Amino acid sequence: MFLGPVLAIAIPGGLELLVILLVVLLIFGGSKLPQLGEGLGKMLRGFRREMKAIEKDKEEETAHEGEIDVTPATPKDS
Repeated sequence: MFLGPVLAIAIPGGLELLVILLVVLLIFGGSKLPQLGEGLGKMLRGFRREMKAIEKDKEEETAHEGEIDVTPATPKDS
């Protein structure tokens, strides 16, 4: 499947990023930008941490997928 035109529309170029930055600066002001950056950084770190945890869980699940449980069954008390 070819996604060339979709990616060209979805990814902003240099001029578009500059306009977005100027709009954010006008809306939030210069004093709020460091706080916004810090919050964005924390969010991205948390997202990456959770993605790694999900990948690790998937790897563990697929590693144990072909194994057979040979634990002997214990009789139930009547």
